[in-house]
Amino acid sequence: MAAELPVADRRPLAAPLADFVTRLHVPAPDDAPANPVRGVPLRDRHDRVVRYLESGRVPRPRDLRALWEGLADTPARTGPPLWVHGDLHPANLLVTAADRPCLAAVLDFGDLTSGDPATDLAAAWMLFDAPGRAAFRAALPHVDPHTWDRARGWAVVLGAATGAHSSDDPLLDAIGRHALAQALDS
Repeated sequence: MAAELPVADRRPLAAPLADFVTRLHVPAPDDAPANPVRGVPLRDRHDRVVRYLESGRVPRPRDLRALWEGLADTPARTGPPLWVHGDLHPANLLVTAADRPCLAAVLDFGDLTSGDPATDLAAAWMLFDAPGRAAFRAALPHVDPHTWDRARGWAVVLGAATGAHSSDDPLLDAIGRHALAQALDS
């Protein structure tokens, strides 16, 4: 899985992951599954994120709170709800074990929903470093600045949730901490 690779070795996954989300992020039907915590406007997650940041389990809580307050006010997405994987992080990406890793499969569609695709684009901070994130964004057909800011906000949401709840799972804890560090350093 991608989570087992050094971060710099994940860069070859940028274009295939961008292709996956581009193909997934199409209008969802009216009866698509609902998920109250994924694909929703960032502001809907505000109180929960603040609790995570105040839990004592998340590094640099003051810096993250300042970042979060700005990102949470990013304009919400307009337009029809799109399909959203909802749990797109390095432990849910199966890769080949080769000199140049290739994306073999995307796993765990248990949080599949409709809504804001920025939720899935948070993978840019959960999976990559700055050069990998730039390659991922460049491979996407078009991501406007508000969508990219919401994606960074989702990286804070998911990183803080993972940090607050994954102390017994070193792999998920590392994913959450990486996402938060990358969100702060972007």
